[in-house]
Amino acid sequence: MRKHAVRFFALTLAALSLFSAVSSQGIGDRNRAAGGDGQYGLQGRVYLPDGKPAQNASVVVNSVDSIALKAHTDHNGMFHIGGLGAGNYSISVRVAGFPIETETVTIDRFAPAGRTFAVVVNMRPEPREASGANDSEKILAGAPRAAVDSYRKGVERIRNNDPKGAVPFLEQAVAAYPAFTQAHFDLGTAHLKQNSLDKALDAFVKVVDIDKDHIEAKYSVGYVQYLKKNYEIASAVFVDVLKQRPKLAEGYLYLGLSLYYLKDIANAESALKAAISLKDDADTALAHRFLGGMYLQTNRKAEAAGELQRYLELVPAAPDAARLRSTIEELRRKS
Repeated sequence: MRKHAVRFFALTLAALSLFSAVSSQGIGDRNRAAGGDGQYGLQGRVYLPDGKPAQNASVVVNSVDSIALKAHTDHNGMFHIGGLGAGNYSISVRVAGFPIETETVTIDRFAPAGRTFAVVVNMRPEPREASGANDSEKILAGAPRAAVDSYRKGVERIRNNDPKGAVPFLEQAVAAYPAFTQAHFDLGTAHLKQNSLDKALDAFVKVVDIDKDHIEAKYSVGYVQYLKKNYEIASAVFVDVLKQRPKLAEGYLYLGLSLYYLKDIANAESALKAAISLKDDADTALAHRFLGGMYLQTNRKAEAAGELQRYLELVPAAPDAARLRSTIEELRRKS
């Protein structure tokens, strides 16, 4: 682990189409597609730039070993695709009037059968709509013409769903102007979209080296560390991010998940509850599911049933919904 990477922090927000964010479970090269064993599901939600759900958005899910699977979002911006095998998947979302957004998810071959993997996709407007002239000037302030030209070419390729093509232009931009924080950040985004976690981490850490208050970059560092299963580092990063942004629900969610995998159950429970208290919706639904599992392990049947029930209310199309409902009924009979 690079020393400078250990110093910094945390996750991909809407600017990275996270988010997650987002709550995306496991982006990485560690799994090749294992074929269509059909044990897993993918649950996603698409948001417009104003935070409203994107209705009837076109969703295409691809992997190297299977045909493209298609879906459309419902009135809540939700979509679900079941019967997926382990492996790497790309999710491309098209909404009229916006550039195509693409996220990547890895379904871990060691995940329990029936597990639903979650992803949040945030649509972004064209750059001129996304920020005013003053914001654009601030982003480009101090950068020489050659760096700005390369940066704009790189951003154009990201917007056109070509992160691989964006990389050389963004690398030219930061080479011409090493203090170009936005170019470093977008370079990290391009690498993350290609599952190049180490390169993404380097780029996000470089942003924090230049600007220690860049919360999106800190968040992204932590998220990549979480995806790399460096849970101890990730948890420290999320703690630091939450000091700067104490009402970030996703920060508490991923802090709780990191602590859970570190077997720090008491603090994991507190963090997951904090996430839910700030935002109790599909973005934080995993908190309910993990809390339900934790309560099951400690024989807290009534609480486990309540958490699993809430998870199903938020993710009604979970592929293992029938099994969860049966578990809930059994827990309530025994409690």
